[in-house]
Amino acid sequence: METTIGIQTMTILQYLALIHQVSYTSVCKVVGLSPQQFNDWVKKRRPVPLERLQVLADYFKVEANLLIDHNYYLRDLTPESKVDVQILYLTQKLNSGEESDETEAYQNKLAKLQVEKYKQALITRFTAILHMPNDDIPKLCEAFLHQIENGNENELCRLLQEKEG
Repeated sequence: METTIGIQTMTILQYLALIHQVSYTSVCKVVGLSPQQFNDWVKKRRPVPLERLQVLADYFKVEANLLIDHNYYLRDLTPESKVDVQILYLTQKLNSGEESDETEAYQNKLAKLQVEKYKQALITRFTAILHMPNDDIPKLCEAFLHQIENGNENELCRLLQEKEG
């Protein structure tokens, strides 16, 4: 079980229930689970059986592999997966065919989420770079951040243009 400073993380399944505004109990009733089974999966005491996994995926109209890791345990919600789930939810709302007063708001939120998804991907890339086995990389990242924080983007843009040209 993955924890952060003693706090259990939320799973993608729990987040789906949250954004769909359904209780865990109602999910259990609809898909034929006991609350204990649901709790065992959330606490990662047991993997999710394939037949139950597909019922849950169908209920939330998502791909089954979104919910689980390679060992069939529920996936933890990460900043990237949170954005992905929100995009999926809003896309489902917009593609449902029903016109709503909120359609424009959904479209605006979806556009903002696409930008957020791009930013999260950059954060993930920077994190991966920092874990590379090269002692100079943290120093290079520090120098890059220092240049941006001190308003020297023009110099960085010039270097980028030189590289591309």
